[in-house]
Amino acid sequence: MSLYDQINDEIILMDAGEQKWIGQDLPLESMVAVELLLQDLADDKQIKIRRKNHEKQTGLKQIDRILVEKL
Repeated sequence: MSLYDQINDEIILMDAGEQKWIGQDLPLESMVAVELLLQDLADDKQIKIRRKNHEKQTGLKQIDRILVEKL
């Protein structure tokens, strides 16, 4: 099962109004693609992106996790 399928399945299993952090255990390199996937789901009105957390370790301030809410 691909990473995208896993994330999509996690979101499908969420209840309406439930919030969840996505990407906590993923490498930073994967988060660019995950952010695009979540943005597509937000554009389709399946989720709402509540917050994007930026890491502080590398100094690049890359997104390392995203808080989503199921609509």
